[in-house]
Amino acid sequence: MDSKHRHELKQNEFAMATLTLAERFAEHRKTILTAVGVVGVVLIIAGGVMAYRTRQANTAGAALGIAMATADAPIAPVSTLPGATQTPGTFPTAQARSEAAIKAFTDVTTTYPGTEAARIASFQLGSALMAAGRAPEAEQAFAAVASEGNTVRGQAARLGQAEALMAAGRIDDALKIYTDLAAVRDGAMPVDGLLMQLGRASQRAGKTAEARAAFQRVVDEFPESGFLQAAQQQIAALN
Repeated sequence: MDSKHRHELKQNEFAMATLTLAERFAEHRKTILTAVGVVGVVLIIAGGVMAYRTRQANTAGAALGIAMATADAPIAPVSTLPGATQTPGTFPTAQARSEAAIKAFTDVTTTYPGTEAARIASFQLGSALMAAGRAPEAEQAFAAVASEGNTVRGQAARLGQAEALMAAGRIDDALKIYTDLAAVRDGAMPVDGLLMQLGRASQRAGKTAEARAAFQRVVDEFPESGFLQAAQQQIAALN
């Protein structure tokens, strides 16, 4: 077969394939166009959802920034001079600042649930509530973040939860959290530090034997720990 015939054959094959494709498209035109339309709608919806989530994340982040700034605002009592007013961005007392921060963090958690900003706000809310002496509410705020598990923030939230429980008088519940955290070997927080927390919490609760056991574990299991000297001093004080 010469090159001319091969070329004609290839042209015919291409023409036949094109014709077959055209015929199939004609037969199933409605179905194909419907499917393409559905895909287009799905892509439009997906794009809209992504854009909405991005806008929501940006807005939530801005609200979190305002709440953080409120929590760190200076304390500046109003001057006693006639006509003096509160300086913008400041608060007359620590209590007033705490209450404003609590409201700001609460607004972030309720307005933007499920966002990263809301999770950070929940943790900060727990800290603000503890500072305001509202331990039961602080425990609930920390519990919302503790569900993240063995991440740094999740474990830190569980520590905050334990502190709130201690402040609320729920000693056994608090010590259980400390004990559970110290038993996690592959967690995000160092076990020796968690044992020190357990020991100090047990000591505050008047459980001397449990406190001594926690400090002794630091000495026995973590001889290179930066907490070694502190643990030894605590043991000596308990003897």
